[in-house]
Amino acid sequence: MKREHIVSVDTTLCIGCKLCVSDCPTSAIRMLDDKAVATMQGCILCGHCQAICPQNAVSLSGFAEAPETITPDMHLDAAALLGQLKARRSVRQFTQREIAPELIEQIIEAGRYTPTGTNSQNVSYAVLREHISDYEAPAIHIFQRLKRVIDLVYSGTRNIQIDDHFLFKNAKAVIVIKSGDLVNGALAASSMELMAQSLGLGVFYSGFFTMTVRMSGKLKRRLGVRRGEKVVTTLVLGYPAVQYQRTAQRETPHVLFD
Repeated sequence: MKREHIVSVDTTLCIGCKLCVSDCPTSAIRMLDDKAVATMQGCILCGHCQAICPQNAVSLSGFAEAPETITPDMHLDAAALLGQLKARRSVRQFTQREIAPELIEQIIEAGRYTPTGTNSQNVSYAVLREHISDYEAPAIHIFQRLKRVIDLVYSGTRNIQIDDHFLFKNAKAVIVIKSGDLVNGALAASSMELMAQSLGLGVFYSGFFTMTVRMSGKLKRRLGVRRGEKVVTTLVLGYPAVQYQRTAQRETPHVLFD
């Protein structure tokens, strides 16, 4: 958490329904004289108490915006969501159409609202737009030195030519996801990819760029990787120059039902 936050209950609004008490994952709220009281002991500031209160009696201080009321149109159609997951492709051919800044903001919002373990909210981002080549060029230099070793374990790179745009494919934006927790960062990236796809953008994960950054102190510093953080993954974004006509086939999953 970047700021200090305090959970408070307006006892004039509280009706003693105990919904916040029963839904608190750390038992940081208790009842006193038939009113909810926030003790803050063990509180992870997840906001469940605020979200569930029917009277809007619970508040959390220190945030830049107020919570939104959940409405029916916020719920996704299950068939449409599954269809989008099936239709996604790793896009590596982009047009030269610019991406509006507000779309980048929406993609970041998708990452910001993705859950994190213990509500740590420890995911940060570096957005590359105007100076993409300043990051791609040194990363390619590192990758070229590693390619002989990579080719021994990964056949996918053996027959490809490494040009100046190998890592980002002339894309118009790149978002580097950083976190001290690999799972939190990966979950945020997945949500961001879905958001980007819903906005009509193509996305691919540049694993090779992520790998080279982890080996370069200079790139880490330029990307603002802080102590305790790692570059988890890299999303490369642009408007697709190709249109896929059908989904890709997948192996039958191995599932244990007990």
